[in-house]
This record gives sequence, C-alpha cells and structure tokens, in this order.
Amino acid sequence: MLISCLKADFLKSKRLSIRKAHLIIPLATAVVFTAYYSFSPWDEYNKVDVYYQVLGMALPFLSGLFCAVVAEQEQAAGNFQLMLGAGSKAAPFLSKLLLLLSFCAGALIMAAVVFGAALRLTLHGEPFGLAFHLLAALLLFACSIPLYLLHLYLAFGFNKGVSIGLGLVESLLSALLLTGLGDIIWKYVPAAWPARMTAEFVAAYTGDMSARAELAAAGGIVAGVIVLGTAAYLLWASRWEGSKAAD
Repeated sequence: MLISCLKADFLKSKRLSIRKAHLIIPLATAVVFTAYYSFSPWDEYNKVDVYYQVLGMALPFLSGLFCAVVAEQEQAAGNFQLMLGAGSKAAPFLSKLLLLLSFCAGALIMAAVVFGAALRLTLHGEPFGLAFHLLAALLLFACSIPLYLLHLYLAFGFNKGVSIGLGLVESLLSALLLTGLGDIIWKYVPAAWPARMTAEFVAAYTGDMSARAELAAAGGIVAGVIVLGTAAYLLWASRWEGSKAAD
C-alpha cells in the first residue's frame, strides 16, 4: 500500500513546481553565496556559519509552502476522495511525508556539496572538508522532520494559508532566536532547530566544548520529538476525515 502511494505521489509531483524548486533553490543559494564570498572580507568560518544559518532559517517557510502545495493538489484533484477512500488512511499521509523528506534531503545535500566544492575552489584553503558539509546537511535534514510533520498536519487539517503563514512566522522566529534572546529557549522551539543546531555544529567543529554540550542536549530533544511527532502524525492521519486545504 505504501509503495503504491509513493509511486503515485512521485508521478503526481511531476505536475507540481516542487521538483524544480528543490533543484533550483539549493543551486541558486550556493552560487549566490559563493559569488558574494569570493570578495567578502569575512573569514572562512563565518562564511560557512552564515551560509548554513540562512539555510536553516529558510527551512520553516519552505516546509510550510511545500506542504501547502501538496495538500492543495489533493484538494483540487477530487477534494481528497482518493485519500479518504484508501484502505489505510495513514499510508497516503506517510507517503507524502516520505516524498517531501526525500526531496528535502536531496536539496540539502546538493546545497552542501555544491557550496563546499565551490568554496574550496574559490578560497584555496577552505578549512572544512566534504564530510563536514555532508554532516551539516544531515543535521539540517533531521531538524526539518518535525517541521514537515507539523506543516502537513496544518495543511491537511486546516488550509494552506495556515501552513504558509506559520512557516513565515517560524522563519522570522528562527532568525530572532539566533541572537542572545534564544540562548536558553532555542532547544525547545522546533522552528529554531535547523539554524541554531548548525550554528552550534560549526562552533563545535572549531573546538567549542560548550557548543558540543548544547548539541548533545538538543539532539536528544530533537530525536524524542521526531519519534513522538511521527506517532502522533500517523495516529491523526488514521482518523482524518477530510478538510478544505484551500483558502
């Protein structure tokens, strides 16, 4: 059942812009930042730190947008009748989650690898290796899972405006919690995790022991939320009875 849903959702995504978006956005971001960094006076560590922080701040809004697009497609294709008529209601929702997460993982890996390679070519001494950039992408991906769980629930349970609007607010909150205001509470705010976790990761990579302790503490919280959030998402999906996903 799940495999069939995944195949169907992948085919249906051909008619959406999300495929192109997951290709264009990471490539454009990497190119723009590399071009700017080629003449920027910042040191190498700050360049890498800011790049991944910006990716992290964008993830809440983008996850809200992509979840809204997927929900809108199902609403337009027959007012969710295919999902409501499925033998297992949870399977279509799990399929959409896995599809979006696979696109997200591919986009983040692309953004990390292209940026890392370009930075090495332009800086001729970039202190971060490929392994670092892949780990940063993996960290961003893990922190994005709770966001997709939340926004799929909002997009299908309410409407696309709620998902997109909250995503925008979350991205602004993420930027705010990168400052000293978030030093205490960021670990308990999922919207802050992608940007703040990567910031702590860069600091830990340079030998900051307090950043390593922050990463360990936050990592346990993120893992717990992913497990509990996935269980709650599937439980809700199994009882879902339809909703209007358009404004």
